[in-house]
Amino acid sequence: MATDVLSIATSREKLKDVLGTPLYANAIYLMLGNVSNSIFGFVFWIMVARLYTAEEAGIGSAIISAAGLLTMLAGLGFGYGLIRFLKSSKDPNKLINTSFTLTALVALAAAAIFILGIRVWSPSLTILRTNGLYLGVFLVFVPISALSALVDSSFVAGRKAGFVLARNIIFNVLRIILPFVFLAVAQSFGIFGSWSSAAIVAFLAGILLFLPRSQPHYRPFPSIDRKAISEILHFSFRNYLGDLFWTTPALILPLLVVNVLDAKSNAYFYMAWAINGILSMIPSTVATSLFAEGSNEEAKLEQHIGKSLKMVFLLLIPAVILVELLADKLLLLFGRAYADNATTLLRVLAVAAFPLAINVVYFGVRRVQKKMTEVILLSIAAGVVTIGVSRLLLPGTGIAGIGIAWLISQSSIALWIMVNWLRQRPKGLTSVRIGH
Repeated sequence: MATDVLSIATSREKLKDVLGTPLYANAIYLMLGNVSNSIFGFVFWIMVARLYTAEEAGIGSAIISAAGLLTMLAGLGFGYGLIRFLKSSKDPNKLINTSFTLTALVALAAAAIFILGIRVWSPSLTILRTNGLYLGVFLVFVPISALSALVDSSFVAGRKAGFVLARNIIFNVLRIILPFVFLAVAQSFGIFGSWSSAAIVAFLAGILLFLPRSQPHYRPFPSIDRKAISEILHFSFRNYLGDLFWTTPALILPLLVVNVLDAKSNAYFYMAWAINGILSMIPSTVATSLFAEGSNEEAKLEQHIGKSLKMVFLLLIPAVILVELLADKLLLLFGRAYADNATTLLRVLAVAAFPLAINVVYFGVRRVQKKMTEVILLSIAAGVVTIGVSRLLLPGTGIAGIGIAWLISQSSIALWIMVNWLRQRPKGLTSVRIGH
């Protein structure tokens, strides 16, 4: 009994030490937020697969992906700018509101342009232009999504990532409940309507309830202050370019599948991609926390890198093994057709998580060091390879070709990074001891 009590006490002390380290605490809260998104998203798509046809699921997921793409285009990199400079800003609240205002205006313009030219870039989604309900919600949802990302970045900058988790929980609980509501009143709108409505409520909670607690005296108010934005514009835009080329392929792929193959194939692809998102979030959240901590304590960057790599691979290795063993079983939850068509894709995507981890941690370091040219060029290379190889392989290999393309692009970039580390031996990278 005494041994058990001592063990519990020791475990509590270790937990306190972990949560007392901002790098780990932020990473854990971000990871929990992403885990909740992934798990609830997993349940959401299982429900969608059971409640809606594969065609409806394919169209709904494609609309959500299109909104995600526009959100990415409208972000302007201000999320990175807030994380890097909010603490040192002379007027942080004005900086936040200026970033929010510019992002909302650009997002609304991007959504309008997408709708006007939808017959050119995605003819299969013309329902967004012909159906008034879809159109109105889409035009609101895109700016809200873009602003939600900035709200979360403000929490990370203030080392209050626990609010990211709280906001995600609100979003996830609502998107599980709402499909049943929309099924009764507007079935064809149910998938997109559930997702967008939950996102809007979670955003309002974030900006009205949580952000004032994270950022003292904050009040949301539309404004554009040139002096405030000049603090971060150059850095933000370079990060925007890097992030644009890095994440855009993942948002284009569903549109590519829907147009090259069909809506059913996109449904199968999207579910495998959603499961793989659980693996991808491990290195991504740690890299974000590394960026935040490196920005606050750049002198300790080398220590943060070692801790980050150790945390990533301790979590990633067992997770990948689990997915490889249970890939078909996980997809079977969506239905037999999903397991039959997407198991190979999921297994290939899981392997790609290892080179992805190297890449995103490296990018986090370069962002702290403000060396963005390399990040931009590598992101362009990854995007070109992913989209190009996917387009070549899709007609012959089906959706498994996307997994092959993703693995090739991530592995190529990781190999270049490792060779570059050994050749240049930049401070804070090759000298890192993982067990530090």
